[in-house]
Amino acid sequence: DTSVLVHDPRCLEVIRGADVAIPIFVVMELDELKNSARTQVAAAARQVSRFLSKLMQRGSLNAPEGIHDDELDTNYRIIANGEGNGLAALRETDVVKKMDVLILSAALSLKRQLPGRQVKLLSKDVNLRILADFEGVVAEDYNKDRIEPAVMFPGYRWVDVEDPAVVARAYGPDAHLLASDLGITDLLPNEYVITRGEREFLLRFAADTGELRPVPKDFMRTAGVNPRNIEQRIALDLLTDPDIQLVSLVGKAGTGKTFLALAAAMGQVSFGGTGQYDRILLSKPVIPMGKDVGYLPGDFAEKMQPWMMSFFDNLDQLVPSEPNAATAKGGARNEKAWEQLFATGQLEVQAIHSIRGRSISNSFMLIDEAQNLTPHEVKTIITRAAEGTKVVICGDPFQVDNPFLDASSNGLVHVTEAVKASPMTGAVFFTKGERSPLAELAATYL
Repeated sequence: DTSVLVHDPRCLEVIRGADVAIPIFVVMELDELKNSARTQVAAAARQVSRFLSKLMQRGSLNAPEGIHDDELDTNYRIIANGEGNGLAALRETDVVKKMDVLILSAALSLKRQLPGRQVKLLSKDVNLRILADFEGVVAEDYNKDRIEPAVMFPGYRWVDVEDPAVVARAYGPDAHLLASDLGITDLLPNEYVITRGEREFLLRFAADTGELRPVPKDFMRTAGVNPRNIEQRIALDLLTDPDIQLVSLVGKAGTGKTFLALAAAMGQVSFGGTGQYDRILLSKPVIPMGKDVGYLPGDFAEKMQPWMMSFFDNLDQLVPSEPNAATAKGGARNEKAWEQLFATGQLEVQAIHSIRGRSISNSFMLIDEAQNLTPHEVKTIITRAAEGTKVVICGDPFQVDNPFLDASSNGLVHVTEAVKASPMTGAVFFTKGERSPLAELAATYL
């Protein structure tokens, strides 16, 4: 139905070995949505229409056999809700609330026409699925792009080791420890192994050699902070490795995702000397939690300031300011120690909606609250990265404020799972909160 096509305009291109029927009422809804004020919905509607138009160049979508795609082994056709032509059926669509009923009636009509076939209605609309079930039509949610957080790639695994001498092979200038020495054969690139036994060791898998390499404990030189737990240690190892170009930091609130990413960025940017990156680019989706306060006054920097407070709070900890330093010398106000970095361009705020078309080189890009971005939006952001740029996406999949996304369909979990087999990427799923006992209590039980 329309909800599926708008949710994923490429869905018609990923269904294989099936007959795909599109109710004519859906085509009418797409026509209405192409001018929607929600630009993403309008763009999706137009993309689906273009795909159907391209199919029509190869035949008629009204033909009983439809149009066959040899590569996908899939037939496409448009149906109405009875034996008559589509125009007669469309005369019933003058009331918008009838659309779901008409789509369901088209599915029932198809079921009657094809008694030997299973007719399945794909819809993101839970109420339509309830109605379909009541009428005896098999209905399913479209789940091609759903990744359940509980089963997504965590970035590390625990391994029981009885003999610590085996793990000791990883330490020393000429030492080598293969994953196969621990009986592991299915590690992904940059996946971490935490050994359990007499001692706890943290090792990272190098896919090119098959080796397990020890992870340092001290990150003061490269990040200016040291980890409080083993998950933060994994994160800092990924964040400070220039060969890892995309890092996903996933986990509940208070685990240190944004703080660690900012610390690693500040430790690697060039401040008048040598550094891995020329600047730090900060961004996050502008989606309010609860009721919005309306339009904000001021220029771009003033409008974005309320949304960037999560970064500013962490910068206050990383670059502390001397209280009353400026006013004591006659200044009008006390400037934060890190504010000058914005004036010099070493810190930059980037709005998500205007990032398309940019080519961002030699930068440390930090995208916070990525659980509020669609998979398409995250893809758009990552494809802006030019030579020498590292992209870090952070977020909590269990705190989604975007009304069109949930814990399983957002861009954060989608991208983390999709690229996990690449040696250019790394991920860690945080479980231990470090902000405060109260924050940990709320994140765990509320």
